[in-house]
Amino acid sequence: MVDVKPEIKVDSADIKLSDIDQFEEDTDLQLPSADAQSWLVKVSEDMWKAWNDIYTNTAVGTEPVEVGKLRVRRKPGEPDRIQIRLDNRFHQHKLLPRTYELEMKASTYNNTVVFSEKDLPGHRAQQYGGRRQQSGLKPSGIPNKNDRYGNRKPGTYASAIPKQTALAPRIVNEAVAKPVEDETSLDFFKMQYDVALNAGKKTNFSNDVYKNYTRNSAFGFSVGSMTSKPNKSKKKQPKEKAVRISKEELLDNLQQCFQQYQYWPLKALRERLQQPEAWIKEVLDEIAYAVRSGDYVGTYKLNESSARLLQIQDGDLKAEAAPIKNESDQGTGDELGEADDDDVDEFEDVKMEG
Repeated sequence: MVDVKPEIKVDSADIKLSDIDQFEEDTDLQLPSADAQSWLVKVSEDMWKAWNDIYTNTAVGTEPVEVGKLRVRRKPGEPDRIQIRLDNRFHQHKLLPRTYELEMKASTYNNTVVFSEKDLPGHRAQQYGGRRQQSGLKPSGIPNKNDRYGNRKPGTYASAIPKQTALAPRIVNEAVAKPVEDETSLDFFKMQYDVALNAGKKTNFSNDVYKNYTRNSAFGFSVGSMTSKPNKSKKKQPKEKAVRISKEELLDNLQQCFQQYQYWPLKALRERLQQPEAWIKEVLDEIAYAVRSGDYVGTYKLNESSARLLQIQDGDLKAEAAPIKNESDQGTGDELGEADDDDVDEFEDVKMEG
């Protein structure tokens, strides 16, 4: 008996492929509700790392995690005081300051949009060079025309992993979080100060190193170098380059300087410490700030945290800047007199006979 193939039934319904759910990509943009609002706050790098660690260790699908509270103090006739207080139950907050004061930058919508992206599940990124044929292996498959001719046009790239994009609620306030000066903030600053002191390489001094001197070098001159003839000209000796000291020693020297004067120009510190200017400025930025206006513009002054650790108050020192020694390469006129005296020894008295 011969099997007869059944007739293929054609669906007469006019349905577009875009209307079928199984062909629709799950790349819709997630929009928040119209009434939702959010704050955009600039925080320190340490706080951002702590919150990122909390977010990473939180299971997917759980309720939003409360990392702190936002408190607003309102008094009639005064601007609102807004603070953030971190939750103590997270170990990531143990070393951070507990309270932060918010300095408002904008209180209305300012065309700022925040969004997030994540990879859709079930997709895998193509490894770099995965399509290239390895040397010494048997070819497998037919390469595409771009691999055969190498005429890939600009703008043609391999398909990336589909992303799922979500918009954050509308931003109505922008602020900067600054730690409040209390016991926790001082402990945090002291910890950073100790880490900066102990970081980097250290210099070890040894008393067991002896240097061998030859007979001639022990006296500072070589054989045949002594002469009674004066030099015709005095050559200017090159300035000795300053040897960079350790960071801990430089910090101690800077603290001693600020215990004498409140304001220090960078040139005065370079003359006092005999260190490279770039090295002084790098360490100085950790304990002091540059004065931008006023009578002492262009100088440096200790910041409040460093002055508190050194127990220095504004009334303890007179408000004045450290003096700068005038060092110039031009002579004052005395050098010419000294050169003339040296040249006198080279002339001889000649008797004139007529």
